[in-house]
Amino acid sequence: MTLLSRHRRYIGAMVAGLFGFLLLSNLIPDPLASMQWRVKVAPEWEFSRKLDLWFRNIGIFIQDNFGFRATLPVLRRELRAELNSPDSKPFYAGRDGQLFWGREQTPAQSAGALVRTANVERFVDMLGEMQRILAPRGTKIVVALPPNAQSVEVEALPLWNDALTYPTTEYDLALAGLKARGVTTVDLRPVLKASPAPRYLLTDTHWNARSSILAFNAVMVAAGHPDWQVDPAQVVGQLEPAPRGDLLRAMRMPPEVKEEDFRLNLPAKASKPRVDPVLRSLNEHIAFRSVVRDYAPEGLKVLIMGDSFTAMSWPRLFANAPVKEVAWMHASARVTGNCDFSFDDVKRYAPDLIIYARTERFFPCYGDDWPKGLPRLWRSAVPRNVAP
Repeated sequence: MTLLSRHRRYIGAMVAGLFGFLLLSNLIPDPLASMQWRVKVAPEWEFSRKLDLWFRNIGIFIQDNFGFRATLPVLRRELRAELNSPDSKPFYAGRDGQLFWGREQTPAQSAGALVRTANVERFVDMLGEMQRILAPRGTKIVVALPPNAQSVEVEALPLWNDALTYPTTEYDLALAGLKARGVTTVDLRPVLKASPAPRYLLTDTHWNARSSILAFNAVMVAAGHPDWQVDPAQVVGQLEPAPRGDLLRAMRMPPEVKEEDFRLNLPAKASKPRVDPVLRSLNEHIAFRSVVRDYAPEGLKVLIMGDSFTAMSWPRLFANAPVKEVAWMHASARVTGNCDFSFDDVKRYAPDLIIYARTERFFPCYGDDWPKGLPRLWRSAVPRNVAP
């Protein structure tokens, strides 16, 4: 009994030490953490504004940089590699080192192995209903879905992708349905495929700056304003080092490859972004608030409904356009959700042109998601992730 009690004391001390170490880890900076804030602050901001932003994001900062949250996944990866044990990752590598996002059924969606017909039809009906209501008010809608990297960087995909042959994709189905409804569309996949590589960032799910410019120009042509295009030769600069992408950040891994992106030399015709009281609906992420950029005292009003593919660049590209202002709002109330934005905001803003640019992997309408203020066409919701 004495021997057993001694073992209990040892085990108790070990457990107490483990819990103590875990508690202490929340006070020790992670050696592999970047110690950076996800939301950047501008140097010219007042200290009170910076302090407010830091206070609201302190939880995310601690999550990213303390508690060994960056070190433990890397340690786990190295241990599994030493044991020759397979691991599951949210991304996978292509033939030339290009990284591709593996979640949200993105590979199957781009290949055509997954076609959620009912969800795509719900998306088509949503845009068709928006056009039915807004067209009499003089609003034109152009739909341009930023493609998944798998839909463009085909030559860089792994060899197993060559065996996937399916007749259609959700992207194809959406474009066909929208055209049948009379909604103007532009297929960005051939536009980007026709450009030289690289088209997407090496370690990120997003396209690079040059692809963003080429896609914007294609949208301007589809909108009937080819003179609104910007000259890539003047706007797109040389490749230069860029921060590591979201694919690496998803695993809290240190950068093992160098990221590069094209430098953008954007004209400074537009004013700084401002908040418009008309655009009240906000995305759950603080970085995706609705903003407006003023261009001229008179002219057209443009509303971009998109996500992170367009938020930072497209509203600043209207230097050649006779526009009064360009607004940007997230096409969803949730970062990974869709079809639940505020149509009431859209009607109040009353734009002359709407550019709907939700990325490919998030465009289908799931469950009961539907814009607030847009008349419903169904009595019941489409089940989430319904099969065709």
